[in-house]
Amino acid sequence: MWISKEILIVIEMILIIMAIWRIVKFIGFFRQTSSSLNFEERVEESFKKQFKSKILVTLLTREVSIYYYLFTKQPAVDNGYTYYKKIGYGGIIGAFIGVMVLEGIGVSYFLHSWNKALAIIHLIMSIYLIVYLVADFKAIKRNPITLKDGKLRIKLGLRIKAEVDLNNIESISSSRIHYEEDKKKRDVLDLNLIGFDDPDFEIVLKEPVRIKDFIGREYPIKKIYLSIDEKENFSNECTRLIQSA
Repeated sequence: MWISKEILIVIEMILIIMAIWRIVKFIGFFRQTSSSLNFEERVEESFKKQFKSKILVTLLTREVSIYYYLFTKQPAVDNGYTYYKKIGYGGIIGAFIGVMVLEGIGVSYFLHSWNKALAIIHLIMSIYLIVYLVADFKAIKRNPITLKDGKLRIKLGLRIKAEVDLNNIESISSSRIHYEEDKKKRDVLDLNLIGFDDPDFEIVLKEPVRIKDFIGREYPIKKIYLSIDEKENFSNECTRLIQSA
């Protein structure tokens, strides 16, 4: 039994040393990345140099980004188009978090009298989900949709990001005839935050664009549905840039 404990301690020491080594390497790679990239892109590039798995890189990048957005303050991108104000997304998230806090306390209290381990696990998961929702909302606020350098850039919080060349846009319209049917398709990107209302715009692409889903799997999209707070300004600028592209 004494040998087993000793071996366990050695294994724990090795794991700690490996973790520290990985962190040191990550910091070194991060410092070497181009300062022209944003924080998340630099983190992703740093992890790519350490791990071959795209899914693992995506998951690690998101975990680091969660705490970056949670604990840092930074002004939103200039000349961008927000998409959360008109629907009152901040209030919806606030109410949802309030419900989660009450649910987390109540369920954890109930589980504690039955199984302490389950109570702790449930509490940790509830706290993590609340932290994620707050960080995701801050990411949405700080990363509006942009039309810059001949590209349409979309970042849906911590979930999805897409980059489309403006000359690859076949049409942009307020037509939503096929929305209910289209949003179920794999090659359609639905960027409605809550899904209660129809989107403002349907963007059809000439050629498919590959994007990553929540866990890092890549897939092509041919159509985008989205809503914009200042939809007239967005439509006018987007149309003008597409025509001049």
